[in-house]
Amino acid sequence: MKAVVGIDYGTQSARAIMVDAATGEVLRQHAVAYSHGILPGDVADVRDYEEALDQLLQVMGQPPYGKSIACIGVDGTSLTLVPTDASGCALGKLPEWEGNTHAQVKLWKRHTAQAQAEEALELAQRTGQPFLRRLGGNISSEWMLPKLMEIYDEAPDIWNSMDLAFDVCDYLTYLLTGVVTRGWPSLSFKCLWSDDKGFPQASYLDTLRPGLSERYRHLQRGKVIAPGSPAGVMRPELCRRYGMPEGVVVAAGLVDGHTSAVALGAVEAGDVALVIGTSNVLTLQTKGLHEMDGICGVVKDGFVPGLYGIETGQACTGDMLDWFVHNALAGDVALEAQKEGISPHAVLCRRIDAPWSSRLAAVDWLNGSRTFPCDLSLTGAFAGLTLRSRPEDLYLAMLQGIVCGTREILDQLAAHGAESKRVFAAGGITQKNPLLMQMYADILEKEIHVGRSAEGPALGTAVYAAVAAGLYPSLKEAHEHMGIRDFVTYAPDAVHRAEYRRVYKKNHRLRQLLIEFEHA
Repeated sequence: MKAVVGIDYGTQSARAIMVDAATGEVLRQHAVAYSHGILPGDVADVRDYEEALDQLLQVMGQPPYGKSIACIGVDGTSLTLVPTDASGCALGKLPEWEGNTHAQVKLWKRHTAQAQAEEALELAQRTGQPFLRRLGGNISSEWMLPKLMEIYDEAPDIWNSMDLAFDVCDYLTYLLTGVVTRGWPSLSFKCLWSDDKGFPQASYLDTLRPGLSERYRHLQRGKVIAPGSPAGVMRPELCRRYGMPEGVVVAAGLVDGHTSAVALGAVEAGDVALVIGTSNVLTLQTKGLHEMDGICGVVKDGFVPGLYGIETGQACTGDMLDWFVHNALAGDVALEAQKEGISPHAVLCRRIDAPWSSRLAAVDWLNGSRTFPCDLSLTGAFAGLTLRSRPEDLYLAMLQGIVCGTREILDQLAAHGAESKRVFAAGGITQKNPLLMQMYADILEKEIHVGRSAEGPALGTAVYAAVAAGLYPSLKEAHEHMGIRDFVTYAPDAVHRAEYRRVYKKNHRLRQLLIEFEHA
């Protein structure tokens, strides 16, 4: 037997799954919450990530399966910046930078580099930089360039001490192999790199900051590795430490929002993979190149060889629901949840008796808008509030707002010729909130195929790792043996179709008004 391990680094925790490469049987699963959680400023302690990796590998390496491990892959939320010195030691671990925000792990959701993103975008537009066309005509504050510019501007000592700038998936891959590599998806979607042109023109980067071109390339040096290819083998001392055989293949680092597509089998043109978590990532496979403003990017071979991968998403979904529960929850809801031993989310959902109601509307831009438009300065809103509005009414409006945001994305993609056919969904919320998943089917007016796995990203990463180790010749064949094959399908509600269309129409109009309001 050959076992494959996929490790998924999320915003709050890391999870690992071990599967039998031949049958797809799940042999072992484990999760580790980060000790310090999210620190002020939307940063994290790199030691949390390293400790999680150590704990996960200890569990995965235990008998009787540890000696059967053939390959390991790692994915992470992107772009999550880890700055290191020349030895590869993360700056956040060094005493001289203890507690300095700019030396810490900068999470994807940290948007403090918005001014730098706008500056970089304005210059790119003015000088006609070619990379803009494949990146939705935008530069996000979540990406590598603005994050590095922020360090240059605000922490010159750290800027001068930094010798490598990793996305977290590449940093963890480096810890496992000792080799500096760059995963193709992260570099293409988040770092302004392309396989035909490389990084942006030197004149562009040097105009932004003196000497930036040379530094930008130096900080991101390393061999670029395609998805499903090996980055190296696990360091021998780690194999001995965790009871694994020598020569365990380590796959190229991956972006967490991309891997679920492979786990779900969304590997054909027209397939949509929707990963629902603290934020949403929506990917679409197409045969042809579709360049358009407002997306996160389109990359050839970005997810599946031979197809173009389009990445879109929503910046605040599960986070918005948690914000409401933690900050605006009525006391009776909390008491009911405590009394019955269930979550407040479950209480609110069961109180909703007419999910097609359009009394209230909400827009999910509490952390900005990632797609259509890509503008992280936008803010969310409720409309239709009265003194009769109940907590469950607001919660329903937020659920509708999340789904309407997804419908906006699919409609805009279709308007640019990128049609969606099958829609697959994964992520923890898909298992916990059937009301939301039914609402997806009703508002999108499409069947939604929800994979029965809470570890879709980790499983997808394992599928990629199996291909990297040569256990299968293609992602499609690897999925047939290892991927999710058990689905719950939600069909659209034809009876209330007119009401759901009204919900979407009102939500669409509110989004337009909010854009006008923010830019007035």
